[in-house]
Amino acid sequence: MGEMIIAGEPFNVIVEGDASAPAVMMSHSLGVDLSEFDAQLPALKKHCRVVRYDMRGMGRSAVSRGPYTIGQLGHDVIAILDALRLEKVDWIGHSEGGIIGLWLLTRAPERIRRAVLANTAAQIGGVEAWNERIRIVNEKGMEGLAPSVLENWFTRQYRERHPEQVRRFEDILLATKPEGYAAHCAAIRDADLRAGLSMIKQKVLVIVGRHDPVTPPGVGALLASSITGAKLVTLEAAHLSPVEAADAFNKAAVAFLTGEAERTMMRTEGDDDNKMTAPEPPKPMHVEPPKPRPMPPRPAPMSVTPPAPMAPAPAPLAPKPPAPKPPAPKPLVAAPKPAAKKAAAKKTARKAAKKAAKKTVRKAAKKKARKAVKKTARKSAAKKTARKATKRSVKKARRRGRRR
Repeated sequence: MGEMIIAGEPFNVIVEGDASAPAVMMSHSLGVDLSEFDAQLPALKKHCRVVRYDMRGMGRSAVSRGPYTIGQLGHDVIAILDALRLEKVDWIGHSEGGIIGLWLLTRAPERIRRAVLANTAAQIGGVEAWNERIRIVNEKGMEGLAPSVLENWFTRQYRERHPEQVRRFEDILLATKPEGYAAHCAAIRDADLRAGLSMIKQKVLVIVGRHDPVTPPGVGALLASSITGAKLVTLEAAHLSPVEAADAFNKAAVAFLTGEAERTMMRTEGDDDNKMTAPEPPKPMHVEPPKPRPMPPRPAPMSVTPPAPMAPAPAPLAPKPPAPKPPAPKPLVAAPKPAAKKAAAKKTARKAAKKAAKKTVRKAAKKKARKAVKKTARKSAAKKTARKATKRSVKKARRRGRRR
């Protein structure tokens, strides 16, 4: 099966595997097509009927007028399932395909049994980042984005070891229509499914890439922790983990979808029916009471003999005359310590300063007194001179009067 008409528009849909096997539908990432899952096809076809499709605006599907919404892309999936008469499928969604899977789990839960959500989140990036990407695509085309996108898709080591795979996905990216790519950027920009995560009841496996710069491991871990019972697997890859870590991806996805991981956890050694028997109750332990320890024999009492009478004390000797006391040594004058010398010098200097100050004050007082005496003498001399002059003038006046 190739082209399928959905709502009057052609979609590229491929169905492979046993028609009687459980169906799994795979939804690819932004900027690629259904060939992203080529490495998963052989492993899944052993257990499932595999349905792959190119999203609206990607690969060989129709490029309708944008912008798109995640709800619109989710309804495309439901229309494809209805056309294939598939009531319920398992889901493998990568990046944008994982967001579509979250929309189906919360808006159409009756159509999904189990879901593998790889390198995705309930909200990816910020508004400004997506608007900038839309601007670049509209102005420069896909060539303006290719270098940075490829760095996000694969680690440097993988790009160096597998240049042919990198060139293959670069060609797919460059072949994408810019208007379709920009329309999907708008859908991811406006998607926020965080509020409905707690309502998900299906079994979910979240796969993250340890070196993924688009949806880092912490973002995937947050998604897994927000969904009740979700499992988390980390792969050594960047954003395109189904390509870079294909073997590990296949092992985790197949084990989850087929229930092998659960059976491995439930299987007990030596019990093929997976039935757990209750352990036998422990038998009561018989504990003998401790035997009484024999007391040690008491020691025999010791016989105490009275002490023999003491001999009379000898007569006291005559006291010797006291020896003459030696003359008391003359007190030694200890050499002054440096600190004591400094203190003595300071004391001497203070005394000298006080003495000099007193002397200066005395000299100043004497000098002032001499000046005062001289001043007083000059005043008294001036008074005497004035009196004499007055007397003289009086005498002269009298003489003049007599003569007249």
